[in-house]
Amino acid sequence: MIKWEEKGGIAMVKYAFPEGFFWGTATASHQVEGDNNNNDWWEFETQGRVKDKQISGKACEHWNRYEEDFDLIEKLHNNAYRFSIEWSRIEREKGKFDESAIEHYRDMLLSLRRRNIEPFVTLHHFTNPLWISREGGWLNEDTILYYLRYVEKVVSSLKDLVTYWTTINEPNAYAFTSYLLGMFPPQGKSLKKMVKVINSMAKAHGKAYKIIHDINPNSQVSIAYNVMIMDPVNPNSVIDRKIANFVDGIYNRLFIETLITGRFSGPFIKEDIPYAKDTLDYLGINYYTRIYLGLKTLFLALQNKLYDYPEGVERSDFNWEIYPEGFYRVVKRFWEMVKKPIIITENGISDAKDTKRSKYLISHLIQLHRAIEEGVDIRGYLHWSLMDNFEWADGFQQKFGLFEVNFQTQERKWRESARIYSEIAKNNGISEELEKKYLS
Repeated sequence: MIKWEEKGGIAMVKYAFPEGFFWGTATASHQVEGDNNNNDWWEFETQGRVKDKQISGKACEHWNRYEEDFDLIEKLHNNAYRFSIEWSRIEREKGKFDESAIEHYRDMLLSLRRRNIEPFVTLHHFTNPLWISREGGWLNEDTILYYLRYVEKVVSSLKDLVTYWTTINEPNAYAFTSYLLGMFPPQGKSLKKMVKVINSMAKAHGKAYKIIHDINPNSQVSIAYNVMIMDPVNPNSVIDRKIANFVDGIYNRLFIETLITGRFSGPFIKEDIPYAKDTLDYLGINYYTRIYLGLKTLFLALQNKLYDYPEGVERSDFNWEIYPEGFYRVVKRFWEMVKKPIIITENGISDAKDTKRSKYLISHLIQLHRAIEEGVDIRGYLHWSLMDNFEWADGFQQKFGLFEVNFQTQERKWRESARIYSEIAKNNGISEELEKKYLS
């Protein structure tokens, strides 16, 4: 164990992380910037499709308050920050780029660099410019070309300030929620269309990877991939196991296997995409929870009910199971698949009262440390999220922030969990005292 000095004595770091480990937080442009009024989500909100008919509006005003927020990141002793570029700000009209918007993002990057905070930049995080959605979104093959043109413009403009690029955030979750479950715009409910969107995004990533490396060969390029543990409701049931394996194949494996093999092999589409092969310099993993799948859950899905957990399972405000061991299972599994460094690009909990977040954070990090001890190359942890924000179809109801936000005054308030995370990041590990306090 490693000793570190603190007021009042010496604490012991029981779970020390590798030297140079990235500690950070993550946000997404539409959820925090405010006034992103030219994308499909803004339209979706103004049509009253979000819970309680809420709209993102000013959100966290991060567009104007980023210096204040970066000060908080410094106080968290973080050395990394993940955020996204808003395509609809860069290209409000088809083929017309807004240089002032690009310059604003450049100012943000310079501000991070002055603080020695490594930026992780996401190029697509769920939202599409209105003109893209009106031309058919990701079901339109031309969207791939439009996206690549946007990528080339942004990366060329910011190449000297960014090493870590994320081409697409959660292509699997985007396709499922937008084109199968009907929860996100354009509210599709078609397995065939969902698979088509996953296919299009795999092609977009494969070509974007080459563009980014052509512009800056030193770039590190990945996706941020949402992975859920999918266990059968009844492990002894052959049917439940087959259902769990089928959904796992489409959700957890299809996109990643395409980037490993260059072969897209899903329902309805089987296609060689050679330029997508080996297009991960690292793998960004977003992990939150486990779901149970089987005959019972298929019937629930028909009623638009996504979760059915065994009695007594601890849950977040989002009704997601809190399952720390799943974190270990996920990183071990995907390390064995990709054999590339892993960076946790999202992990967190909706917990408005902040009664569970510290325990969640520590228990999950201990599972991450367990995987590192077993040889998994994990290089960073970016907590979701820096602050409360606009949580998509759930509006402002869900609270994922280390910092509480008063959306009337825009005041940021430290939560206890933020102080705990600051202590962990400062000391690059978890002390025995923290483990005892929150996990005993």
